[in-house]
Amino acid sequence: MDQLDNVLDDIQQTCEDVAVDMFGESNKQRWENPRFAGEIENPDGVGEITGECRDMIRIYLTIENEIITKALFYTTGCGSSIVSADMCCELATGKNVDEASEISGEDIIKALGRIPSDKTHCAHLASSSLQEALGNWMEKKKKKQELH
Repeated sequence: MDQLDNVLDDIQQTCEDVAVDMFGESNKQRWENPRFAGEIENPDGVGEITGECRDMIRIYLTIENEIITKALFYTTGCGSSIVSADMCCELATGKNVDEASEISGEDIIKALGRIPSDKTHCAHLASSSLQEALGNWMEKKKKKQELH
């Protein structure tokens, strides 16, 4: 059993080394422990996009007085989708809806500092999901205004 444990430890260490090479240490930590992962029950806005890579990112928003007070995500995607969605939610939290609507995939990539070049589409997927969530919030707001 000790030999098997050693092999498994070596495999685990190799995986961690690859993750650090791909993302850097801080993004590896973000990938392992995303702060904004989760779902919001009865969100003010929700947006979901599935990319050509088949990764799906869903972003949930709570908005009070046009300020995003809470942003959480769910993804079926890879590590790059996780870190991109997590950073997108971090960037959006505390911003007003107009500021958040300007968050681009490039902003997410810049804030992450490091993401594999073949995975930058994940940052754009996260940004698009945020835009969908903001659009959903605006639709709900418009419907409420029409009812009053």
